[in-house]
Amino acid sequence: MTFYKTLAAAGAIAIAVVSPATAETVLKLATAAPQKTPWGAQIMRLADAIAEESEGRLKVEPYFNSQLGTENDTLAQLARGRIEMGLFTVSAGAQQAPEVGLMQLYGLYDSTDQRACVQDNYLTDKIRERLSPKGVYFGTWAEVGNGYFFAKEPITSVEQLKGMKVGISVNKINTEYWKAVGANPVPVSPGEAASGASTGLIEMYPTVYSFYIPSGLNKIIPVVSEYNYSNGPAMFAVSQRTLDSMSEEDQAAINRAFDRFTSKEIMDEIFAFEDKMREIHIASGGEIVQVSEEFKNEMSAMLPPFWATMTAEYGDVGAEIMALVQKAKAECGN
Repeated sequence: MTFYKTLAAAGAIAIAVVSPATAETVLKLATAAPQKTPWGAQIMRLADAIAEESEGRLKVEPYFNSQLGTENDTLAQLARGRIEMGLFTVSAGAQQAPEVGLMQLYGLYDSTDQRACVQDNYLTDKIRERLSPKGVYFGTWAEVGNGYFFAKEPITSVEQLKGMKVGISVNKINTEYWKAVGANPVPVSPGEAASGASTGLIEMYPTVYSFYIPSGLNKIIPVVSEYNYSNGPAMFAVSQRTLDSMSEEDQAAINRAFDRFTSKEIMDEIFAFEDKMREIHIASGGEIVQVSEEFKNEMSAMLPPFWATMTAEYGDVGAEIMALVQKAKAECGN
């Protein structure tokens, strides 16, 4: 933290005067995102908003491309107050408070507009309530994107999924979802996906276009089956210790900056980027397959038992969160 002070003496009395440069509190922000992406642009927009709302007292200093460590590691550091801010997936948040994963259960929402409404108007206070005791202050919603099936061949029937080796990032929801649809979930980190697909360790890797294309995975498993199995919310977060150490004025400033962002706006920016990635895939000779309504309906029919299992996993808290989500869905409409 750097302070610039100008001291002026008047007789025997010294009066401290803050210089025009104004003292800055630097907030390190950790992210896995590259700078020249929509996520990078959103981070810089948030940094500008925080600087403006705090009249220059708070300065966000982003560290892109996992410079400060992996997502789970940096979120753990944030919870301990060693990193001030970050952009994380809600899945990472669930490493700190597992029940928040219920807010992003696969297939839970009827549309992205419905999810945006539910997040902004019903879930913000609840996710803050669950994460704050873990040292993580939820700032505002961000977005990962739409998840599809990526493989060497089209996946157009539920039968094809039976026993299929599917690469997943390990967490309870991921594991139970793929078991529920009959697949064989194989723990594979994003960095290992390409080698896993090349060697046959995995036959399919479900992910988002924004990872699939830049990572080069599309050269190894070039077929996209566009069943939108997941919609991935993310979050901007602040260390609760950092926030508690701020003046009330600066706490209010940072929250005003967060309030400038809406889920719908953020989603639209990420989805537009996905469309560009999709065009690149087609232009490079990749294949995109549209799945049938029958396939979608069969997949949807397997979801309610999965939702019930995951809700029960977290007892009364799980039931409370799911009741809130269902109420919000009804009030937001489709």
